[in-house]
Amino acid sequence: MEKIFQDNRYKTLLAVICSVGWSLAYPFIKLGYQTFQIASDDLGGKILFGGLRFFLAGIFVMLFCAFRKIGLEIKNRNDLWWLFLLALVNTALHYTFAYIGLGYNSSARSTILDSLGGFILIFLSAMIFPDDTMTIRKIIGCLLGLAGIIMINVHPGEDLFTDVTFRGDGMILLNAAFSALGGIITRIVSKKMNIMMATGQSMMIGGAMMITTALVIGPSRPWVITIQGLLILLVLILISAVCFGIYNELLAWHPISEIAIYNALIPVLGVIFAALILNEELKWQYFLSVLMVAAGIYLVNRK
Repeated sequence: MEKIFQDNRYKTLLAVICSVGWSLAYPFIKLGYQTFQIASDDLGGKILFGGLRFFLAGIFVMLFCAFRKIGLEIKNRNDLWWLFLLALVNTALHYTFAYIGLGYNSSARSTILDSLGGFILIFLSAMIFPDDTMTIRKIIGCLLGLAGIIMINVHPGEDLFTDVTFRGDGMILLNAAFSALGGIITRIVSKKMNIMMATGQSMMIGGAMMITTALVIGPSRPWVITIQGLLILLVLILISAVCFGIYNELLAWHPISEIAIYNALIPVLGVIFAALILNEELKWQYFLSVLMVAAGIYLVNRK
């Protein structure tokens, strides 16, 4: 199975599958909030919703590994600290800061700031890993991707830099930073143990951390449990399990810049899916943004 993730012929397809899955997560999270009746200012409820998603997604990945007889295959028991660090950074801190920031920030500004994580990851990888050097072509590709993301969020006459706050913008920037750091840790962990099993265990541990945090804060009101809400949560769980499982395997076998640049598709496809699923306005510049991001991906991956 590892040969599929190593093969360059499947790299693009698998990376796009991850981007599409995470793009679909945006509107489904909004549907989940509506169905469970989690208020926009209910911080504890939001973190609990995210924690349950990742905790159960981690269990799904671990069950898959058990079915395939895939163990952790850790080379040194002292390296278990890397597994807990991955859980803390890539799941717990990453998504806790995201849920806090989204509660106090506009979606447009949050999308732009959140997307910085992928570009930060590319530059960090070039500084840390010898197989991932930075080139002019990669820089231009990153700039094209960022320009495409900005295009879908900035409107004429709108000032995105008003009402800048730490609990809004600051939290989203911390989310982006921990997302990038999580990608670096994932590459390191992949050299010390089986990354598929490590992904499942780190999501379960990180999800448990989020659930504990949410229970300490306390949801502001009880959830309304329905079949529709449970199905939405199941979809989100499957998206996390499949996409993180694939994405972390790709980070293990390919230069990070060649994989992380596909993250630029997530906010662009996210607004398109939101328009299709949530009946939000669909604008012509969304499709131009997709072309700009695709051009950036091509430049970063072109040999």
